[in-house]
Amino acid sequence: MNVKNRLRNSLIKKIQQLSTDKLTEINNLLNKIENQVESKQKTLKLAGTWKDLDQDVFNNLTIRLHDHRLISNNEKHYTAIQNLKIENWKK
Repeated sequence: MNVKNRLRNSLIKKIQQLSTDKLTEINNLLNKIENQVESKQKTLKLAGTWKDLDQDVFNNLTIRLHDHRLISNNEKHYTAIQNLKIENWKK
């Protein structure tokens, strides 16, 4: 008997001795594991979508991402300061 069959038979014997509560827990655990595997597979399907992307676009989405966020945040702060100055000037 090969290792896979011995392991399967051992698990079957253990499962047959479990209470309904424990069987429910094991079922939930197996469902969770299956969902994680499906999620990983969906993520891996996206891996190839970047291969034909223009290098400059790729750099903007990855390497320059923090720079773009910094610029965006600075623009938001500048606008907020300008709005405060206008509100104070009206008073």
